[in-house]
Amino acid sequence: MKVLNFGSLNYDHVYEMEHFVVAKETISSIGYARHFGGKGLNQSIALAKAGMDVYHAGRVGNDGQDFIDYLNKYNVKTDYLIKDNNEATGHAIIQVCKGENCIILHGGSNQKIDAKQVEDTFDNFGSGDLLLVQNEISSMDLILKKAHEKGMRIAFNTAPMDSKIFTYPLELVDIFIVNEVEAQGLADSDSSDIDAIISKLQNKYADKEIVLTVGEKGAYFIKGSEVIHEDALKVVAVDTTAAGDTFTGFFLASYLVNGDAREALKLATKASAITVQGAGAAQSIPELKDIK
Repeated sequence: MKVLNFGSLNYDHVYEMEHFVVAKETISSIGYARHFGGKGLNQSIALAKAGMDVYHAGRVGNDGQDFIDYLNKYNVKTDYLIKDNNEATGHAIIQVCKGENCIILHGGSNQKIDAKQVEDTFDNFGSGDLLLVQNEISSMDLILKKAHEKGMRIAFNTAPMDSKIFTYPLELVDIFIVNEVEAQGLADSDSSDIDAIISKLQNKYADKEIVLTVGEKGAYFIKGSEVIHEDALKVVAVDTTAAGDTFTGFFLASYLVNGDAREALKLATKASAITVQGAGAAQSIPELKDIK
């Protein structure tokens, strides 16, 4: 099985803060670092570290060769990653305070993915392969349709959650991967109560598999009337930036190979618990041997 992650790549500018900036305020950071990031890149590396055969498709600017080298370092194939000389690489401004973060995202070249790139990429994939996508790139509707035409299984991490999500052919998705906020939006729920959200997801997406992460409350796997819960591990969080992406990669790697949702939840929970204890995004994702 090949995994095609058609996803974003961003430079992460990370500022350690005493508190998050509020309106009309100017404050100094107490630390700064630049990392490779983007939900797409993080999830590709997590999948590769979990042992999958991963191809990353996407777009970087002329300043993006470092991303190609970085992905290759972790055995992620970059045959379908294009350098765009007319656009800057996507980037994120991340504030980190007491283990929590808030993020400003600029799409850059991630928003320049076009029909030709989509067509050329999917010529190399077919039935039995998996497409993984997030909501940080352009041409999403076409990407989902092409994957379906090819007979690929489709996993969609609906982050960031916005109104565009509902313009996509969601009926083609096999696995939704969401956190609490994304789940509430996907379910169109007025309530933030987890049980209420799960009930709405079951009714609205009865034929889908749904992975729901709820931070320190753990994670759920939902398929029809079946609900499996896994508790989170208690650790001291340093930076939660790539926790969800780590969970996504390790869950999919385990579930796609073994078909056991409970075991996949356990592995992904351990992986994300290790990730939050390190600083930065992709570099904090553990190796499979470290988790075991």
